[in-house]
Amino acid sequence: MIPSVRAAVLRQAAILAVVLLAIGMAITGLSSGWENATRQIGWAIALSVGVAAFAAWQTAGKAKKGFIAGTNPGFALVPVEREGWPGIDWGLLEEETIRLEARGYRRLGDFTINRQATDVRGMARFLADPAGTRIVELQQFERLAPTPLMGDEHFAVRFTIGSVIGGRIRVMVTDRPVHPAIHLVRGDSTVAASYPGKSLLELIELHRRLVEFVAQRTGKSVDSGFTLERYVLLEREKQAQVRARLERASGWALLSEIDRFSANPAPSYSPPEAYLKSLPVRGWEELEREIGATVARAQAMQAASAPEDAQSRALRERMVSGAHWFYWIAGLSAVNAIAAALGSTWGFVIGLGLTQVLSAVVMVIAEQPEPSAFALAIVWILTFGVIALFALFGWLAQRPSVAAFVIGGTLFALDTLIFVVAFDLVGIAFHVLALYFLWRGLAAAREMKRQAAPAAAVAPAA
Repeated sequence: MIPSVRAAVLRQAAILAVVLLAIGMAITGLSSGWENATRQIGWAIALSVGVAAFAAWQTAGKAKKGFIAGTNPGFALVPVEREGWPGIDWGLLEEETIRLEARGYRRLGDFTINRQATDVRGMARFLADPAGTRIVELQQFERLAPTPLMGDEHFAVRFTIGSVIGGRIRVMVTDRPVHPAIHLVRGDSTVAASYPGKSLLELIELHRRLVEFVAQRTGKSVDSGFTLERYVLLEREKQAQVRARLERASGWALLSEIDRFSANPAPSYSPPEAYLKSLPVRGWEELEREIGATVARAQAMQAASAPEDAQSRALRERMVSGAHWFYWIAGLSAVNAIAAALGSTWGFVIGLGLTQVLSAVVMVIAEQPEPSAFALAIVWILTFGVIALFALFGWLAQRPSVAAFVIGGTLFALDTLIFVVAFDLVGIAFHVLALYFLWRGLAAAREMKRQAAPAAAVAPAA
C-alpha cells in the first residue's frame, strides 16, 4: 500500500490522466471521427500519462520548495511582551518557572522567532540551569486564525530541554510528539527523544540520563557555558544544515521520507554512533568563530527567503502560475512534435500552432522521393528552437520579467491566428484560456515590480 502523501500525489495524477484522456478522445472523435479516435487510443493514453507524470513531478517539486522555505538560516530570537500574546497560558508558565527557579534555574526571557506568523505563532520562555549545561524551553502556540486541522492538544504548554556535548552534538528531550515535518528538519548531529505526557521534572531527569548515555558512548564531555547566544548560533548552524540537506534531495525523496515516518513513527532519533564519535570536539570560541563568519550570509539568505505578507504571496503565486503556462506550452508542443514524427495524429491543442505547421512541413518533406536531410534538419531546428524559446520565457517570467510575459504572450497571441485561419474552434478556445492566465501572470509581475520600485530606490541610501 502506497503511503498517504505519495498516494495523494499519484491519485491526483491519475485523475488528471483520465480527464486528459477523456477530453482528448472526445475532441478527436468529434473532429475526425470515433474510428480515428479509437485507432489513436494508444497515443492518447501514453501522452495523458506522460503529462500526469510531469504534473506529479511538479507537485513534488513544489513540496520541496515549501520545505526549504520553512528553514530559517538567519534564526534569531525576538523578545515578546505578555500583553501581545493573549492566547498564552501565562499562569502555567509562571508556575513551572517558579518550580525551576526553586532548583536554581535562571530565567533568560520570553522570545519568539524572527519569522512572520500566519495562522499560528509560538513563543517560549527560556531558563538555564545553575551549571550552565542545560537550557529549558517552556513553549506554547496560539491561534491567529481558525485551524481546523490542529486540535487543542497542539496549543498546550510543552517542554523542551537541551544540552551540548563536544561542542557539536545537541541532546534534546521534549514532551512534544514527533510529527513527520519535525522529523524531516532534524539536525545532522542531534540526538532527540520525545516523552508525551511526562511532567517537566520527569523530562529533566530523562534528559540527564540521555546526556550521560550519549557522553559515555561518544567519549565526549558535556559543555558548560551554554548561553542563549550560543543556543542561537547552534540553531543557525542546524537550520543551514537542514536547508543544505533538503536542497540535495529530490521532492519525491522528501515525500517518501515523510511517508516512511508516518507509517512507522519513532519517538526518538539519533545519527549513527560512529558518526557522533567522529565529530571533532569544538569549543565555544571555535563555534562562535565558525558560525560568526557566516552570520552575514545567513542573514542575507533569511532576508531573501523571508515570508511575504498575504497580498505579496498571492501576487507571487499568480505570477508563477502564469509563467508556468509557458512551460506547459513548450512541453506539450514538444510532445506534439515528437508524436507527429512517429506517425500519430493525436496531440494537445494547447501546443503551438507554429510547431504543428512545422511538423506538417516535415511530413511533406519526408514523403518526397528523395527527401532533403538538410531541409529536415532546418525544420527540426526551427521547431525545437521555438519550443526552447517558450521554455526560456517561462524561466525569465518567474524572475519576474514583465518583458518575458509581454513578448511571450504576444507571440502566443500571434500563434492563435493559425487556429483562426484553420477555423479550429477548440484550439482557439484553449489558446484564449492560456492567454488569460498569461495576462494574469503579467498583471501580477507588473504589480510586483511596482511594489519593489520604492524599496530599490531607498536601498542605495541605506
